Amino acid sequence: MSKYYRDYVWKEGIPYGIDPLPENAEMSYKIAMDPYRKRISIEKYKKGNFSEIVYDSALLDFRHLKSAEQTAWQKVIYDEKPDQIISHIRNQDDRLVFIETYRFEKDFCKECFAKSPHNVPISHQKMYYTSLQDAFNGVVLFDNNNHPVMFKEYQVDEGTGEFTELLEEQWDMIRCTALNIDTIGNSEFRIQNSE
Repeated sequence: MSKYYRDYVWKEGIPYGIDPLPENAEMSYKIAMDPYRKRISIEKYKKGNFSEIVYDSALLDFRHLKSAEQTAWQKVIYDEKPDQIISHIRNQDDRLVFIETYRFEKDFCKECFAKSPHNVPISHQKMYYTSLQDAFNGVVLFDNNNHPVMFKEYQVDEGTGEFTELLEEQWDMIRCTALNIDTIGNSEFRIQNSE
């Protein structure tokens, strides 16, 4: 039987519940998964009534977003405009895995929205640049409920402004206790380990 939680946090692409609640709580989350974690979903409830699916690994399993698993994936630009690019992401079997829409600001990619081939929103990424007064150069991946899943910090090419060398990759949001969604993108943002 799945439990209901006040909130949840991501670790290695798997959600973990925080503070168990009774089923009829004002708002809660239920994490449903099989014993082998082959399929995982997060359901949102209001006063014990189902509200929405927040995450379903059948649409996109965040565990497959690690660099080693993406080496055979292919990105194909589908549509291109000055402030937006739409790309199709295909896996090694040439299957459309998801569709990404990139939004640009001052020639910098600032956001990327991912949706399933069925047009269901799955996640979004926000990109940060010190040259745009952000606190760091990097990317934060959020689930469809605006919870951080992964953080990457990059070195930036001074000439092009593009991300180059990966400096840090963090998939354990439990350890990132200072990750505050409200302060991301300004000088208050810092990722600190709880250890």
